[in-house]
Formats: sequence, structure tokens, C-alpha cells
Amino acid sequence: ARTGPDAAAAAAVPAVPAAPARGIAARVRRMGVDLKYLWLEQMLEVRTTWSWVLMFGLLMPAAMVFGLTRIGNGLSDEQSLLFIVSGAAIFSVANEGIGTLAQRIGVLRQDGMMVYYASLPISRISFLAAMVFSRLLLILPGLITPMITAKLMYDTDFVISPALLIVLPLSCMALSAIGLAIGTLVRSMDLLLVIVNLMIFVLLLVAPVLIPIESLPVPLQVFGYLLPPTYAAESLRLALMGDFGTAFLLNIAALSAMTAVGLAGANRWLRWRTA
Repeated sequence: ARTGPDAAAAAAVPAVPAAPARGIAARVRRMGVDLKYLWLEQMLEVRTTWSWVLMFGLLMPAAMVFGLTRIGNGLSDEQSLLFIVSGAAIFSVANEGIGTLAQRIGVLRQDGMMVYYASLPISRISFLAAMVFSRLLLILPGLITPMITAKLMYDTDFVISPALLIVLPLSCMALSAIGLAIGTLVRSMDLLLVIVNLMIFVLLLVAPVLIPIESLPVPLQVFGYLLPPTYAAESLRLALMGDFGTAFLLNIAALSAMTAVGLAGANRWLRWRTA
């Protein structure tokens, strides 16, 4: 033990105060700042390819409405058009949100770019949310195009309501969150491409997106309820019919829950240093 002048000098040195814990408001504000700059950075990443992505997002759903309504003797009745329009819209979102975003995460990890993001004072959830929101502007036109195409070609009388302002962005976020979760969970780029292509194939042919769920075998009906596109397509159909009852609210709740689960899963599985 120190004695004499040394002990007195040591006692006179004040202790370093502990850093004050940040409150919820401060953390939310910090996350908002991180999200803003990360979103701008992600938008700059697609500045050279956005025109091609947008063109593909506009042409593919329009071509689906044009082609699918001419299968067999023609599927231009109101019920068929409702499924074709909603299915084409959600398929376009799934292709960009699930497929492209999952591959984007895979490319970042393969190129070692995650180390760069690890060096920044940001949270994983801010990074993942910025990835999702950066895709909204590219995905939303693909949701609207089928409605416009059906109106011009068949003079459809779908209900265009403010509820679409909830359904469309929420569908984008739900499917994009699933794409993020897949991209962060699957480490192999080759396996990631196989899974993404398989999911797109499943959505087109065996999921209740373009097909009424009652037309599917019972195992596929059960499987369909596990897929976010099922709820996205159904909520869009109900909105276009003007049916905002219990079924619509349940589909919106399911999409919200799946968005949260997808982001939480991606946040848990993403590791900066081992990515």
C-alpha cells in the first residue's frame, strides 16, 4: 500500500466517470442517421444499373399480363385478370426483392466488402434496413405496371384505394427481408443461386400467387401459407376488390410479422468478420 505523499496524490486523482448509457431516443436517432447515409450509399451503388433494373421491372410484369391472358382460349374474365395482375406484380417483386437482394448480400460477402462495413460505426440492423429501403424505388414500379397494363388492354374496374399505399411497400419489404435472410444464411454463392432460382420457379408454378389456393393439393396449400408472397398476393387481390375486412387485416398482419422475422433473422445470421 502507498504511504506518504504518493498516497495523497493518488487519492487526489478523480476517478474517470462511466460513460452515460444512451437512452432509447438517442439510439433511435443514431439509427436514423446511420440509415440515411447507408441508404444514400446503397442508391449510389445502383446508379449505373438502375435504368436496366427499372426497365426489366416494368417490362416483365406487363409481358406476363399480355401473355398469361392469352393462354388457351384466353383468360380475360375478371377473376382470371385479378389473379394474373396480382400474381404478375408479386412475381416481379419476388424476383427483385428475394432474388437480387439475396445475391447482392452474397456478392458483398464473396468480395470481402463486409469488412468495410464492419469498420464503420453502424449497427447491422441499420445496414440491412438500408438494403431493403434502397430496393423500394426499383421494385414499386413493377407492382403498379400490371394494373396499368390490364386497364389499358381490358378496361378493368379494379379499386384503386389508399390501402395500396400500405400493401405495396409492405409487400416489397416483406419479400426483400426474406431475400436478406437467405443471403445472410447461405454461405455458398453457388448454393445461393440454386436456392434463389428454385424459389422463383416455385412461386411461378406451385405457390398460390398466380394460382387460386383451393386449386392446389392440400400439402401445397399448407406449404403456401409459409410463404410471404402468398399473403402479399392475397392482400393485393383483396385491395383491388375493395375488400378491407378481416381477411385483409390478417394478411397485412402476416406480412408485417414476416418482415420483422426476416430482418431479425438476417440481423442474427449476419456476422461482419466471418461474412
